Amino acid sequence: MNDLRDIDPAVLRDRYCGALLGLAVGEALGAPAEFLTCDQVIERFGVLTEMVGGGCYNVAPGETTDATEMMLCLAESLVATGGFDPEDILARYVAWFDGRPRDVSLTVRTVILALHSGTSWDLASRRAHEILGSPTAGNGSLMRCAPLALRFAGDDERRTQLSLRESVLTHFDRLAGWACVAFNELLVAAIAGTLLARLPAIAADLRDEDARVADTLLHSVDAEPEEVQSSAFVLDTLETAIWAVVRSTSFEDAVVLAVNLGNDADTVGAVTGALAGALYGAQAIPPRWTAPLLVHERVVDAATRLADLAGIA
Repeated sequence: MNDLRDIDPAVLRDRYCGALLGLAVGEALGAPAEFLTCDQVIERFGVLTEMVGGGCYNVAPGETTDATEMMLCLAESLVATGGFDPEDILARYVAWFDGRPRDVSLTVRTVILALHSGTSWDLASRRAHEILGSPTAGNGSLMRCAPLALRFAGDDERRTQLSLRESVLTHFDRLAGWACVAFNELLVAAIAGTLLARLPAIAADLRDEDARVADTLLHSVDAEPEEVQSSAFVLDTLETAIWAVVRSTSFEDAVVLAVNLGNDADTVGAVTGALAGALYGAQAIPPRWTAPLLVHERVVDAATRLADLAGIA
């Protein structure tokens, strides 16, 4: 349980904004390193610390990819409906997909194609799971779930329920859903300034639901660098984000540490950025990273409106 009532509302609003801005900044910083090995990142950039653009998606400096775009679809649905409307959320995902985005994960693509073929919204992820014929516990729902933590920061039960429901819109594997539950708990703890103190209790609460998630939370705190993997598997992304944040003392250090691992650098950067932004606040994000961010105003507006809905005066 995280009690935010005793925290200055201005501080809470800054951390709300930090969570979503951090996600977008982390993704934009990491996008040029997508699919590179750690050694290839070093060869190409030395240490990637600036919004350089390029990479496999040929992004402009400050341009985001699927994590930020899907996060904004979710955030703006929560704002527009005042609650949680799965059909509205999926309609926004479909509209985004139909706009031919640069990056769409295989799992999300398969779900949306199933919807286009006439599969009902509540069966689409199951259909995608059957088509792909393999586990779908990728990080595609983890990367976008932060708005639920902000909207329902004061309601633990609702936050858990909706983190699971939102994840299964595209990721039928429940492991992805429990990873989203864990991450949203960590985000609320970070906003409250109790991230490290709350982490063991969050892990304990999740053990009966999925011991793999609980073990990942605990292992992330003491993991050695060679044990951390920047991959699209949801537990790898979750562990790397926590590891990068707890090993750092600033927003910048955490995100730089994460994206320079390469591989799924944009998504790992996004998840790390959301957690670090929730902990340190928007004011801690370097202006040289926020200035070129193409979706800056839209992200700040979404965070502000979610804070309003959460009752933060």
